[in-house]
Amino acid sequence: MKLFPHCAGTKLGSLLALTALMSTAAGAGAQTSPKLAPVASASLAIPVTVTNTPLPVQGTVNANVTGTVGINSLPAVQLAGTPSVQLASSPTLPVYVDAERAARNGFNASCFTGNVDPVYGQASCSVLTIPAGRQVVLETISCQAELAAGQGPGDVQLIVPNTPFTPGGPDHVSHLLTLTKQAGDSSIDIWRMTSPLRAYGSAPAQGSVDIGVFFRANPSASVNQGILCTVSGYLVSQ
Repeated sequence: MKLFPHCAGTKLGSLLALTALMSTAAGAGAQTSPKLAPVASASLAIPVTVTNTPLPVQGTVNANVTGTVGINSLPAVQLAGTPSVQLASSPTLPVYVDAERAARNGFNASCFTGNVDPVYGQASCSVLTIPAGRQVVLETISCQAELAAGQGPGDVQLIVPNTPFTPGGPDHVSHLLTLTKQAGDSSIDIWRMTSPLRAYGSAPAQGSVDIGVFFRANPSASVNQGILCTVSGYLVSQ
């Protein structure tokens, strides 16, 4: 069959024939073109190594990090919500908690014995009163004694009372103090000592008790002899 017979042999006929031929070829090519199947998208886990460290980071970072992490400066740490915090503690590696801080009261206290008696050469004074039901911890003691020239102290004791662990047990502890000569003249010698101390005392709930200083020297000396002592520490509740 001839297409467009009335136009045969004319320029218009030639143009129409060429157009028809191109359309036929295009249709044939479309039928033979290969079909491409769609490829499903996939997520790939790719390890990343950062070499230009330190790497400045700003904003919010959510990360699961293993190994050592170095943090410069002191950035603020914010915790969302109210997370619970647990501290690992054991008898060998305990976490220190100062549970007595609220009840602890520091002190410094002094007393002077005055002159020893002329018969036995003894003198004493009360340096601190422990209130009923309280405990005391002594941390430092300092003493200065005046003695006749050429004479040394016969005895110096710090007497700390304590509540007996068992009925009828000892109700005090005596700490023997050692003084050394520091200066003197033809009539008087000065003896002193200062020492850290860890002594514990307590008073029963029924009433208060005193921490005392006991001093003894040669009673036949013609000059006054006595001792001044100062203790420091703190009181706590039992």
